[in-house]
Amino acid sequence: MKSEFDIDRHELGGTVTALRLRGRLDARAASTLTTRCAEVRAAGRHLVLNLGGVTFIASSGIGALLALVEECRQSRTRVRLANVPPAVDSVIRLLNLDQFLSVDASEGDARAELEAA
Repeated sequence: MKSEFDIDRHELGGTVTALRLRGRLDARAASTLTTRCAEVRAAGRHLVLNLGGVTFIASSGIGALLALVEECRQSRTRVRLANVPPAVDSVIRLLNLDQFLSVDASEGDARAELEAA
């Protein structure tokens, strides 16, 4: 049986790593995401979360994203979201979370923002 959630890791060069998410970002997936992001942070790398393949986001997924922003801040790394699907973007904006979550159109744009800061 195929997993409902998957993460692929890609080094974008410099100090930036992209995690490309696919599937449903629910409570189980949020736990997996948290673990994978901790690995990237432990290496001292900045993070781009490519949400282009996310088909659904639950409140636990939103919570994981917000917690990730704070964890990155504390570890002196940064995180940006890229390729956010319209359905996920509408949830972020409806909850006024765009003031806490940095969103870029593409991985390249997110990488450029992270490297410029």
